[in-house]
Amino acid sequence: MNKLKNIGITALAGTLVSLSAAEAGGVSVTGSWELSYTNLNHGKVTGNKLGVNKNITFGASGDISDGGAVTWGTTVAASDSLGLSSASLAINMGGIATLAYDSGTGGYGANAVDNIVPTAWEEIDYGLSTGISDLGAVSATKGSVHFSVKAPGVGTGFSVSYAPRMGTGHISDGATDSGAASSGHRGVDATIDFVNYSSSHFGLRWGIAGQQIFAEQHCQDASNAHTCSIHKGNPYGGSTFAKLALGPLHLGLQGTFQDPMQSADSGIKNKRSIVAGAALVFQNLSFSYGEGWDRYRWNDASRGGDTGHGLGINLNEGNGNKFKSGGLDIDGSGGEYTETKFHGFSAAINMGPVAIKGTKNRVGGWGENGANTGFGLQKTHSEINLSIAF
Repeated sequence: MNKLKNIGITALAGTLVSLSAAEAGGVSVTGSWELSYTNLNHGKVTGNKLGVNKNITFGASGDISDGGAVTWGTTVAASDSLGLSSASLAINMGGIATLAYDSGTGGYGANAVDNIVPTAWEEIDYGLSTGISDLGAVSATKGSVHFSVKAPGVGTGFSVSYAPRMGTGHISDGATDSGAASSGHRGVDATIDFVNYSSSHFGLRWGIAGQQIFAEQHCQDASNAHTCSIHKGNPYGGSTFAKLALGPLHLGLQGTFQDPMQSADSGIKNKRSIVAGAALVFQNLSFSYGEGWDRYRWNDASRGGDTGHGLGINLNEGNGNKFKSGGLDIDGSGGEYTETKFHGFSAAINMGPVAIKGTKNRVGGWGENGANTGFGLQKTHSEINLSIAF
């Protein structure tokens, strides 16, 4: 009797172990090493132009007993401190639905379509402190949850992302975040692909995305914007995008609108951006060129004064922008809007695990800093990069 009892207890213990521990699948280790040479325009101090980046990624995958798969990955930036760069866990349910937890990869939700315009390497605002207005703040938050459904064939589908606390860092198992209250907003975004088809010589993608951030506190009445020091409401934004591939020619266009609900006189009322670009993609060689326009509308037209009036600068020169000074146009009129223009090109040569890439980007108009208010004050970022992957 005691022997049978011991056997039963041993069998039960084995069952509990199998239920509480995941069965191992395939394990992989990949990495990359990059050496770059960077040059800025004469108005900035470049310092040492040589830089290096080292990343190593640990991944694992396994099949679910009733169909589907689980994938896991963690990327470590191989600096002196070996800090965690990103991590994710995804459960693929039969190849149609996916449930994922993401901590820094940014490969889900609206952040995955923040700028889908094709490039040979980097986007046209890469390396510039002024970035083009886009969505993705919610799904780029570390510790966000994502659910997506994608139909086979044309790829019609949707995804929903949720961040319980915006602006957090990596959170360990069983831990909580103790960040400032200012980063305590919740957020949700959604992306819909009406068409997402790709083949060897033809591709078409068309969709929309939107995000909503729920502020901890906001002004109940938007009419008190000049006296309320918190959000006027819940910030939101939307974007529509389209991409077409015809053989080696790839074209893309995207428009985005954001209302950050800022209440201060010096705050932004809304943002609008348009990005367009084209790329030629061959087997081992690719080129791309793109342009972007970003327009801010401010709460107060006279927030900064008219410090540039009478400078004699031709408003139609340089990028076609009306350059601003303070809160007003240089001619003393208007003042609610400021405009920034981006343009840049990239090229890349791929030779198996080795790639040589280069980019040169420019920003003009009301870009990089508030002093960039006149013709000839464009900011540039040029970079050549050698990368080796294993």
